[in-house]
Amino acid sequence: MQSFTKNRHTHTKDEVWFLEHEPVYTFGSRTKKDDIPSLTNIPVIKTDRGGQLTFHGPGQLMVYLLFDLKRRSIKMRNFISSFEKAILDTIQNYKEDAFYKKNEPGIFIKEKKIVSFGLKISKGCSYHGASINISMDMNPWNNIIICGNSSNKVSDLNNLGLNLSINEVSDDIKKNILKNF
Repeated sequence: MQSFTKNRHTHTKDEVWFLEHEPVYTFGSRTKKDDIPSLTNIPVIKTDRGGQLTFHGPGQLMVYLLFDLKRRSIKMRNFISSFEKAILDTIQNYKEDAFYKKNEPGIFIKEKKIVSFGLKISKGCSYHGASINISMDMNPWNNIIICGNSSNKVSDLNNLGLNLSINEVSDDIKKNILKNF
């Protein structure tokens, strides 16, 4: 993502990347040193995104937006709001009671975090994005303070009774991204 963004030029097409990571903890610029796990077999990686400590792994969909905001003539706040809305619209198609918390950027169902956001804007271009917990091993979450908030609890769509595949959710998010951008 960094290389793609760094090497963009005026004719580089915007891209949306959908992927899954191997198990990894990542932390952004606002993470407190004491929140970083030291006794773990899972790699811990510092990133240049916003946000704090989180976990990524199989069964979690990563959606990375690599957009040129200048070319699109979109302000950063509008871009972020449109992205959050695209993801929220998707999740609300599955569970109407899903909601977005402004003071805790993410999407929640029954007070459990399902989606985390962490974006980076550099020279008017975005990268990083959102992680959506679909059907994953929840145990690694027990070893961290999630997104810097000790009261955060996480779940995935499967544990909330939704049997969805990564491909199904990806297809629905693609439609909502196209609708919102």
